[in-house]
Amino acid sequence: MDLNECFRKGFIKKTIVNKELVKSLIEMSDTRGSVVKAANITKTDVSVYVSLAYDSLREVLEALCVLNGYKVLSHMCVGELLDSVVKNFDYDSFDRFRWIRNGINYYGEKIDFEQGKEVIAKIFAMKDDILKNYLKNI
Repeated sequence: MDLNECFRKGFIKKTIVNKELVKSLIEMSDTRGSVVKAANITKTDVSVYVSLAYDSLREVLEALCVLNGYKVLSHMCVGELLDSVVKNFDYDSFDRFRWIRNGINYYGEKIDFEQGKEVIAKIFAMKDDILKNYLKNI
């Protein structure tokens, strides 16, 4: 689905910039991130923490969308929108994280322990980059 289709299907809607919502989304993201970072991740539960780390990233990305005046109702459309409004947005990595998370949440797929730890680290690197470069003054 491309950006035009996201708008046409109503998955992206214009909204007012709501800094309190942005702050709340960042706080929830930080809470989820803290849980993942404090966990003693094992081979058995790595998939759960990958999914939780992704949710932490998604909340920051949704905050960035709101800050730009958009409410986005689809994870895919979050990536499409940010790819168009954020300079150097790493759409390919985000889309990979989305696919991995969807496999875990919707298809019961498990992720290899080492790959899971690598994905979690990359998710948090992307999140930190977004916070540092686009949401630092919130």
